[in-house]
Amino acid sequence: MLFMVGIERPQEDTSWGIVVPVFEQFGYGCVSAADEQKEILYRAKAAILEMAAEMVADGHNLASLDVGYTDYRNDYPDFDEWLAVEVPVESLKGKQKRINITLAEPLIARVDAYVSFHHEFKDRSDFLAKAADKLMQSG
Repeated sequence: MLFMVGIERPQEDTSWGIVVPVFEQFGYGCVSAADEQKEILYRAKAAILEMAAEMVADGHNLASLDVGYTDYRNDYPDFDEWLAVEVPVESLKGKQKRINITLAEPLIARVDAYVSFHHEFKDRSDFLAKAADKLMQSG
């Protein structure tokens, strides 16, 4: 799906600002920032995927985000540049998908022991999914 992404050039000692206005019509704000220009596309796509996943969890139909090319320049004058970014949000239907991974037995034992004492995790898969998501959000 195509998303229009606004880019705000940094002032002194600030980051590149990123906005994706289409989410606002559903009451969501989709913003991000990048410390370096080369991170803009990655940060924009990550923000779009995160907000789209939130919309799916709230029961919204992602097809309503498909507005194509839209000129937001008048509504967002602080954003100097605009990109049309293709992001495959259609795959965020919320279904679980089984994968096969290989881990060392001691690591599996440590994960299982951790999960057994931390009840915020449903099971090993839930722990691994949340750990992966946390690591990707921090970097």
